Amino acid sequence: MKLKLLSLALSMCLLPDLVVCADPIEKHKLIIVGAGASGIAAATKLISNGFEDFIILEAENRIGGRVYNIPYEGNTSIDMGAQWMVGQKGNVVYEMAKEFNLAQEECPDYFNLFTSVNSSGAPMNKDHIEEVLNIWHKSSGEEEMNKYNGSLGEYARERLQSELTKNPKLSYLASTPAFDQIMDFLGKAQNSLDASDSWFETSAKRYNSFVTHEGCEDTVWKKGGYGNVLKLLLKQMPGQTPIDLGKKLLLNKEVTKINWEDANGVLVTCADGSQYSADKVLITVSLGVFKSDLITFVPPLPPQKKNIIESLFLGTVDKVFVRFPQKWWPDDVRGYNFFWTHDDEKNPLFKDTAVVDGAPWIVDLYGFYLTTEDPLTFLGWISGASARFMETLSDEQIKTESMKAFRFFLGANYTIPEPSRVFHSSWGTNKHFKGSYSIYTLTTDKMNASRHDLEAPLSNGQGKQVLLFAGEASNEHQYGTVNGAVETGWREADRILKSDPAPSLNAVPRVG
Repeated sequence: MKLKLLSLALSMCLLPDLVVCADPIEKHKLIIVGAGASGIAAATKLISNGFEDFIILEAENRIGGRVYNIPYEGNTSIDMGAQWMVGQKGNVVYEMAKEFNLAQEECPDYFNLFTSVNSSGAPMNKDHIEEVLNIWHKSSGEEEMNKYNGSLGEYARERLQSELTKNPKLSYLASTPAFDQIMDFLGKAQNSLDASDSWFETSAKRYNSFVTHEGCEDTVWKKGGYGNVLKLLLKQMPGQTPIDLGKKLLLNKEVTKINWEDANGVLVTCADGSQYSADKVLITVSLGVFKSDLITFVPPLPPQKKNIIESLFLGTVDKVFVRFPQKWWPDDVRGYNFFWTHDDEKNPLFKDTAVVDGAPWIVDLYGFYLTTEDPLTFLGWISGASARFMETLSDEQIKTESMKAFRFFLGANYTIPEPSRVFHSSWGTNKHFKGSYSIYTLTTDKMNASRHDLEAPLSNGQGKQVLLFAGEASNEHQYGTVNGAVETGWREADRILKSDPAPSLNAVPRVG
């Protein structure tokens, strides 16, 4: 009788109008969503501690996330995303890099290596810029700022004007066009540093919640860029035993649904229709993915989790790379700061340039700086709405506008050839990131939200922790950094190991 029932069931599988016999859903103890720095950090720590029953679902066709180092001219490489280690002492990335002599130990004096120019090609007053920057550096670390109920931009202008007027030699500067130029440049640079659309939307009181590690904040890699951090995590350095993710890593797996209401486990669905089940899911996606509708949660995330996701901002910081066929700049120059004015925005040169937020988008590109590895390539920084618009343009269009900027500021003093190559990053429009990194805003202040709410695990109806969260946005004091992302991956790996430790070798029963 059982044989007849089995035969009937098998025959029905051949009749699609009657029944569909789906493949059994793959089940694991853990699913990691995202193979960025935090996801890889968690995975490698778990494997190192004997926890093997997991898979990683990565939407892109590569690992690394916002760590994205690509081969470039000759034997060089380019970081399309993360670039600096941001401090040294206590920085987990720097400490790993130092062990293998991968970090450049000297701290460049960028202020003296970069030339600041206005649109006539004349140098800006270096003393004025240095004085303003020194005041800002001091003011941004004051306790008064931590109590300020307003934006970072408002606080900066108030403090700088106040301090300048107290100085008899510089009091006149606060009411000059030069001060407005300096403030405009400082705002653009700060937006690029913080990933804000406008520093008039950034929370001043929470600015110092980011704890800066001692040592050079601009520490870079000697060679190979931030791709090295993935090699370090995967133990691919000389003398190490590499960690092989093997079949645990599944690329091109865009997660679209996470159902965590079933007592038997969490069900994860991908865009290609594949499904995977696990006791727990560690979600390491960008804050931008949380803010979008890419992933549906069933049931929806609770209010506290939604509030912090809504209140934080994930800004866009992009890079524009311009390579010239030969050198045309002086040997002692490593880059140029462009000090725009509002009159510059109306120059006929930019009459055909698309306008973003009331000005030609190119004016938000505030300078070009030589890259670390290739001596003929400049890197331009641009952020906010203009960066997101730039991403929609072709390389040829970006080349045209970039050369307008180069020649507008430097053409009076140099004969600048056409570049041989122009390309750019696209963090804002990529649906798997939707931006670069997170920042506190005035909305965060208003909603009184905390990054701890993003970090906090979620339990199902039976009280079992089933959803865990990692990524730079969940780091209270090192958000916006790769080291911050790595720390959160290790944090969640520790949480998993404590709740479900791998079996000890001593626990294996002896035979005989």
